[in-house]
Amino acid sequence: MPLAGRGFVINWPMAAGTRSAELRPPSFLEVLPENGRDRVLEASRRRVYERGELLVSQGEEASSLFLVESGTLATRLTTPGGDTVMLSVMGAGDVFGEVGLLVDCQQRTATIQAFGTTVTHILRREDFERVRAAHTEVNDFLLVLLARRTDRLSRRVAEAHYLPVDKRLARRVLETGRHFSRGVLPVIVPLTQDDLAQLAGTTRPTTNQVLKRMESDGVIRLARGRLEILDVAGLRARCH
Repeated sequence: MPLAGRGFVINWPMAAGTRSAELRPPSFLEVLPENGRDRVLEASRRRVYERGELLVSQGEEASSLFLVESGTLATRLTTPGGDTVMLSVMGAGDVFGEVGLLVDCQQRTATIQAFGTTVTHILRREDFERVRAAHTEVNDFLLVLLARRTDRLSRRVAEAHYLPVDKRLARRVLETGRHFSRGVLPVIVPLTQDDLAQLAGTTRPTTNQVLKRMESDGVIRLARGRLEILDVAGLRARCH
């Protein structure tokens, strides 16, 4: 399943402060495609971004691949009318920019910004070409990434057409909560209701109604500019 949409199993007592390894972000190395992974990491350059820093900007030339080792990132698109839309939240193990390694003069389609301290590995196109010439398995690495990207987009399109908005919203909260988890409850997700509405492809009023029902059931707690996940099992049940 695509990186940003993987499900995960939760099975522990739902008490505040309870630790849970299952809710932590996945291991960076375990998530990446294994074939060619080490060659790619050897050829890449490690870089740390601080809170608020831009990794890439919409419209600039795309000539490098980013692999996220740790941290959390927001992907935003600016429309022709000047509005900004949040497309996704990424974390450990996520990859972006792979098309920039294959297509000349490709432009970044979105702006990606760090929520907090974020560690990445950056593979430039010229380094990729050098490594793939010597190690053919690197091509397999890239093919798997592209296949996952296609799968993710297909699933999101299907969700938009066939999944009720309450389930879409629950899935986005669960996915983003995984990236922000530190292994204890509550999990604080620093997204606004506008952000969540954009992620789920719905309106702000509808998002508020769904979140209010989840709050009444004790699944989450709403606060200014964020929400807190209190009951992961209850949230997960709303995704199916």
